[in-house]
Amino acid sequence: MISQTIMSIFEWVFAQGAPVIVPISVLILGLIFRAPKKAIFPGALRMGVGFTALFALVGIIFSALGPAANEMASHFGLSFSVTDLGWPTQSGIVFAIPWSMAAIAGFILLNSILVAFGVVDTLNVDFNNHWIFVFYMGATLYTTGSWVCTILVGLIFWFVSLKMADWLYPMIDAYYDMPMEGITITHAYSILWAPVGFLLDKLWDSIPIIRDIQWDPDTIKEEWGFFGEPVFMGWLIGLFVGVIAYFDWPPTGEQISSALSLAFTVSFFMLLLPRAAELIVAGMAPLSDAVRMFVTKKMPGRKFHLGLDAAVLVGAPEHVAIGVLTTPIAFLIAFLLPGNKMLPLGDVAGLFIFICVFITNTNRGNIFRGLLNSALLLIPVSFWIGSAMSPANMAMVKGTGFVLPEGASLISSLCVGTTPFGFALYKISQFFTGIGTFTDLMIGICIIIGFAFIWYLMRNRPKQYAKELLGEESEG
Repeated sequence: MISQTIMSIFEWVFAQGAPVIVPISVLILGLIFRAPKKAIFPGALRMGVGFTALFALVGIIFSALGPAANEMASHFGLSFSVTDLGWPTQSGIVFAIPWSMAAIAGFILLNSILVAFGVVDTLNVDFNNHWIFVFYMGATLYTTGSWVCTILVGLIFWFVSLKMADWLYPMIDAYYDMPMEGITITHAYSILWAPVGFLLDKLWDSIPIIRDIQWDPDTIKEEWGFFGEPVFMGWLIGLFVGVIAYFDWPPTGEQISSALSLAFTVSFFMLLLPRAAELIVAGMAPLSDAVRMFVTKKMPGRKFHLGLDAAVLVGAPEHVAIGVLTTPIAFLIAFLLPGNKMLPLGDVAGLFIFICVFITNTNRGNIFRGLLNSALLLIPVSFWIGSAMSPANMAMVKGTGFVLPEGASLISSLCVGTTPFGFALYKISQFFTGIGTFTDLMIGICIIIGFAFIWYLMRNRPKQYAKELLGEESEG
């Protein structure tokens, strides 16, 4: 009865999402690390308001871009066997797994132990996004039946994400000029793309013409004045997407109205999203200071970071611009990409603002390179892996008794497709349990070796990049 009550409380809390989970977590951690009560409560409140504002704004942009996405699907004549139902449905399937909350609680406890013993430097307080680790655990269990492989897949994926958060800390602190020390990102969908982003930046630097194209917010604003500010750029981007989605020739008054409405909505989104991100970061400051003081006192010389959602970074204009522009690009790729079976729907309008963070900031915030990296690699990979994970999704739906939305048959999500490392571990588990083929093993091994090799080449880049950024700042 006690365990059932505890699990029920966990289920209720996680059902509320980040606006409730994060403030509660901040309050609890604040008490543990003896943060001043006069500071920790307002901080938790600011974070709750910040996440509420953030998801409200994302909801607005989803509702605005969703109809535009459907129109683009109609224009492009897209018809596929797998439907992208988006991360909310995907995480709902995960939370329907009976042991999902226990797994998340286990990750949190183990993370605390590893931090205490100095194995990792990051305490992941982004509890809500632990679901992606449980997703690959569930996919493994419901297709192979092996608990050993299930636990190994989850632990390895989770541990590598923590080490990546440690690795990226120097460049995050320097790039975003955080108002407090000790903040890093543990958002597995985005941070595992960072080594690739750094490598591509080196590649583009060596290619004539491309190396000279610089679309960063500061340069655009300096050269264009008001026309380079986020409020106008958002309006222009929204109008561009609206014209692609709604216009026939000659356009009707209704079509013009739809395009203009989308333009003003995107402009509103670009103007206010940074404010929501600022609230989240400011709310974390009291806890961050308390943790640093506690660790300094108890363990002199010990490094310690708090891991957060990439949501705290997406207010930067370059990320907002890419988040909107990737919608039409994703539809075009879906239509042209060989082997794609998935119709972009639930995740196409707004997801990539979070996922593309670390293939843009690693390229000095260059919007052109961020879009190039997205179009050539991240988005195609998301479609391929998302399509390939559809059978596992259906096995989880059947195993959990999750009720799909009416009309859904084969389902997956672009969000799941953004995690090649988890996919690689899943493929390897398929082979060793006799479910998969030698090809599955080779796919998994090649992805992991490729990731490790790219990371090795770029292993010193975050610290070098931080020095470059701080040097530019001091010169400025």
